[in-house]
Order: sequence, then structure tokens, then C-alpha cells
Amino acid sequence: MTRREFLKTPQMKKTRANIIACATLGYAVAVGSAIVNIIQSRNYNVILDAVLIIVMSLLIHLLQSRVAAIILAAYAVLNIVVMYMMTGKPGGIIVLVIAIYAIISTFTFQKAWKNYKNSEAVPAAE
Repeated sequence: MTRREFLKTPQMKKTRANIIACATLGYAVAVGSAIVNIIQSRNYNVILDAVLIIVMSLLIHLLQSRVAAIILAAYAVLNIVVMYMMTGKPGGIIVLVIAIYAIISTFTFQKAWKNYKNSEAVPAAE
């Protein structure tokens, strides 16, 4: 069984749904933020921010990447600190929440995948 097939097993349904939800929310936040910032303040630098979040979300979605989830979390923390220093208010907390949930979900999947590879047994349903 391949990783993709393993992810589609009924036992991985909850984990798969969590990973997809994190990625989808990442896409939505990135696109929404870019549109709002471009329309309101004509700030085109936000496109780089959106591209980074979309790329990390794609890696989380398609590869269940733990590294991408961790990078997204680190970027979110950096973004919160910068926003706080610039405006006095923390901004971008939702990206951090998405990233933390993505870390939990991707690590859960990778652990189940490793156990499956080592034992050839499909894990019990969650």
C-alpha cells in the first residue's frame, strides 16, 4: 500500500480531514489577506506572504509534510512578532493556529504511516 492509499483508508479519515482542513484554511487566509491588503492599502508586498502560506499549505495538503507545518508555524510566530512591533497589536494569529493544528495532524499521520510500514497492520479507526 502506498502512502496516498494509506491516507485514504477509513482509519485515517479523521487525520486526512484535519490535514485537508488545515490546508484549505491556509489557502483561504492567504488569498483573503492578499485581496484585502491589496484593495485597502495597495500593499503588493503581501503577495509574497500569500505565496509562502499557499506553498506551505500545498505541501501540507499533498505531502502531509511535517517540515512545511513547522516552517508555517515559525513564519506565523515571526509574523505575529513583526505585526506587534509595527502596530502594537498581534496580527496573524489564525495562521499560527492553523500551523499548530497542521503540525499535530501531520505528525499523527506520519506516526501511523511509520507504524504501518514497520508492522504492515492498518491502525484501528480513530
